Amino acid sequence: MRLVCKVMIILVLMVSTLAPITRQVKPQLNYLVGLNMDVEFMDNGLARVTLKQHPFDASGRSLISNKDVVNEIISDEDSFVSLILLFFTTDPSKTSYVVASHSQLDSGEHVLCNTGTPGVMERFDGAVTLVVTVFLNTTTSLVALGNDAYQIVVTDYFTLTDPRSWIDVMDLRFTGNVKLLNFSADPPWAKPPSVANATRLLWLNMNEADAPDNYVLTLQIPGVVFSSIALKLRAEVSEARFSNASSSLLVNIRNTGEDEGVFTVVLSEKGFEQARKISLKPGENAWVKFPVHAPEGEEVEVKVFGGREQLDGHRMTLTEKPAGTPPQAQYAVLGAIGLILMLLGALMILLHLDDRLKEHHQTQAPQHEIPF
Repeated sequence: MRLVCKVMIILVLMVSTLAPITRQVKPQLNYLVGLNMDVEFMDNGLARVTLKQHPFDASGRSLISNKDVVNEIISDEDSFVSLILLFFTTDPSKTSYVVASHSQLDSGEHVLCNTGTPGVMERFDGAVTLVVTVFLNTTTSLVALGNDAYQIVVTDYFTLTDPRSWIDVMDLRFTGNVKLLNFSADPPWAKPPSVANATRLLWLNMNEADAPDNYVLTLQIPGVVFSSIALKLRAEVSEARFSNASSSLLVNIRNTGEDEGVFTVVLSEKGFEQARKISLKPGENAWVKFPVHAPEGEEVEVKVFGGREQLDGHRMTLTEKPAGTPPQAQYAVLGAIGLILMLLGALMILLHLDDRLKEHHQTQAPQHEIPF
């Protein structure tokens, strides 16, 4: 009986190790952040980027006086530097930059953002500011056109990563001998700039639908020493799942190359085009989610880009598969079930052996005559 109890204890302990799969993460500070970005394009191909952030709660109340929230934003400076670089390059590791001013609370700055009231940009006084100077000739966004003319694509990494986030204000300025020759924004339905002249382009983005994914500039910049960056990015679409109930498409992207990089996933359907960005290490894969406008049965196209090079592309018909658990969760659950079945099997074997041992002891017991 002790043997059986021991096995049952082991089984309980082994099953209890599966509990972390569903345990809740320790609660963290919950807040929203208004994001304003100023970019000054200067001579010699330098771009001075100022990222301004102002935290507020779900009711639109400022949290700039909350030291814990502000300190959390300031302490996450390295992540925000990387995000700034991703506005200009698909390979931050090869991009030269200088942190001109570290993250700090600046009471003289302000941030504009929409907190939920349609058509209204709220002004929040005070901001956590971070200033980074980027050397554009070390980025993948700079393309030489000849005669000191360059095309530069500034990509809103926030809205490409998560459709619930975007840059509320994008303020582009051109100083020194830099001249704005032309500009555009995509997707084509994005809201045009509120200010557009030779020295400034200003976008006030009320929501994600208004906000451009890419700000495409043609500039004349003297004194740039152009250097191209050789990239060896490779990726593929490994799986796609359509949900008719939520009108969404999940696309799994796998980095099949040897280098870590940022990949752009583009979904094209009739009348609409969307893009998401994702950073993957070699061999890593992840899911990106798109809202879908087309009904079930229609065809869409998914493409994966590394920089400006298309790495993979598939046309697919929107067909809903039987509901199930995402692959990673399926593997975890199946592994847990397999472990339980294996332990139950071991338990049954041990119970059987225990019964056999009892029978054996009974048959081998010495026989004694009972005197009458």
